[in-house]
Amino acid sequence: MGFISSLLCCSSSQTVSQKEKPKKKLSPSPQQSRIHATLSNSTRQMNLAPSKSGPATVNKTKTAVSKKSGINVAAAAASSSGHNENDDEDSDDDAMEVDEEMKKDDKQVVSVYNGETESSTGTAEEPAATAHKENEEESNEVTTVVHEADHSSSAEDSDAMAQDHSDLEVVPSYDYDPDEEVIDLTALQPDQAHAPGCSTLLGPKSPEFKGKKCLILDLDETLVHSSFKYLRTADFVIPVEIDDQVHNVYVIKRPGVDEFLKLVGRIYEVVVFTASVSRYGDPLLDVLDRHESIHHRLFRDSCYNYEGNYIKNLSQIGRPLSDLIILDNSPASYIFHPQHAVPISSWFSDIHDNELLDIMPLLEDLAQEKVPDVGKVLDVTI
Repeated sequence: MGFISSLLCCSSSQTVSQKEKPKKKLSPSPQQSRIHATLSNSTRQMNLAPSKSGPATVNKTKTAVSKKSGINVAAAAASSSGHNENDDEDSDDDAMEVDEEMKKDDKQVVSVYNGETESSTGTAEEPAATAHKENEEESNEVTTVVHEADHSSSAEDSDAMAQDHSDLEVVPSYDYDPDEEVIDLTALQPDQAHAPGCSTLLGPKSPEFKGKKCLILDLDETLVHSSFKYLRTADFVIPVEIDDQVHNVYVIKRPGVDEFLKLVGRIYEVVVFTASVSRYGDPLLDVLDRHESIHHRLFRDSCYNYEGNYIKNLSQIGRPLSDLIILDNSPASYIFHPQHAVPISSWFSDIHDNELLDIMPLLEDLAQEKVPDVGKVLDVTI
């Protein structure tokens, strides 16, 4: 029970005792009246002032009494409860002792700050200063904790970054090995066909192609589809002699091939480069190239043999690479120069195919003189 409750109980006990035993009633002294008024004001301030330190602080406010106070609360409580057990003379003696102690501490005041009640021997400004100092200490402690957390977080981030870097694979730098075989793509292989008197597949450029780029076209599944089986939709049939026996080859032209060849034959130096043999390719091209749009023909014997594959080596054509474009349905055919390729899907019989017609605008743009290097335009890795 708190100090204020003790005084209230004391007052009520005195009233009961006086009713039971009417004696001489003591009137409260001015000191007692001032103390009661001060305590009442303090109680109102405690009820109205918001607590900054939570429920624990409020409970502490209601029960804590400063050690600096000269008032013995326990003695006061004991003296108040003694009225119920002792006679009136003992009550008068206890009241006189309390009055004497109050006189000695006449200059004491009760102040409320930060949700706490204290008795102070100084003025009411001292508790406020003490509270301000405590708030500063708490703020400093919080700031220190925050800084320590920041440093800890930074250290953890550094450790995580170091761990991530340690998990990365270290790519060894490439060191040139003088014993390693280096392939010269411009050199002709033994038995590889080439232009007469030249170390390239094509001879010197004719004056009629001056200022024109060179377009290399695949044949099978790019411009046409051929089969030894009968095809009802075949555009033409060519005889091919194989092992002293003639076989009919049924050929279907890809949609738009005639218009395509007519266009590119006008703006390019056109080369048909196929991995097929000449005894099949020559008669086929004689029928296909009605407008004489194809200027050169290269067959299997002109391919570069690389690991058992027939590669169309653009470095051996005999034209600057910056002016070379290859149109082929097989990426393996231009494995050495993918940055010069215009890919196209394999065609077999789809009559709704329009890829040749769709590629024509691109080839028209690449043929212009303002494109100095087609590789920088077609290279998908840039």
